[in-house]
Amino acid sequence: MIISHKYKMIFIGFPFSASSAITKELYLQYEGKPYLSKHSLYKEFKRHAKEKELQYFMFAVLRNPMEIVATRYVKMKKDVKGNFHNKKLFKENGGHITRRQRDKHRFIHENNATFQQFFLRFYKRPYDNISSSTIDKCNYIIRYEKIDKDYIDALKKAGVDNPRPLPAANRTLGKNKDLMSYYTPEIKKRALYVFGPFFEKYNYSFPESWGENKPTLYSRLIFKLALFLRNIREDFFITKNHKSLKGTIYGDIQRNEGK
Repeated sequence: MIISHKYKMIFIGFPFSASSAITKELYLQYEGKPYLSKHSLYKEFKRHAKEKELQYFMFAVLRNPMEIVATRYVKMKKDVKGNFHNKKLFKENGGHITRRQRDKHRFIHENNATFQQFFLRFYKRPYDNISSSTIDKCNYIIRYEKIDKDYIDALKKAGVDNPRPLPAANRTLGKNKDLMSYYTPEIKKRALYVFGPFFEKYNYSFPESWGENKPTLYSRLIFKLALFLRNIREDFFITKNHKSLKGTIYGDIQRNEGK
């Protein structure tokens, strides 16, 4: 999370949604400061914020979950930085990598698993993520699919004159730009079930070649139940704020600011 008192704005960064690029740019160009943890959510912010900060302009990035899952697979398969072997980053040691994430990483590498095998193994319920409990609290939502335009619009709405284009940062290496190379016919039915409710809620569309598809009543109910349970968990369990790893964009910013 980044806060700029000069422009009275808050950026809430979600994983795999350009949070590093925007964080770095807000810090370097718009007097942004690290606030809580990199991926802290609205309810955490609300517990700590001053009354005037609650009135700040708040924005975040929403990304197609089909892209997010493919990106997650590629990052786990490549593991360029060795994060999944770094015990300092494990959740039980104060880090952010959960046992569930390590199980996925282990499955990929022990089985040389394809994306299709990975998806069928770990994605069996309607998809949701941490954006669901925060996105509705934002004043503006950047769509990742048109991030260049929306990022500029967001800063203008926050009162920034002539914001500069967003530079790229922390890109996922080795990811195929053709999404359909991941979502092959053998997993189409599962993908429709898993992503349908999220797509419906946030007005995303499946590939035209898949035809018109609506989520089932059952998948909608499971999706809503998951959100209800997520909200309860965020209400009663306080996330421990931690310092990001040295050498990462957010970690270095925290150290520079003495956080």
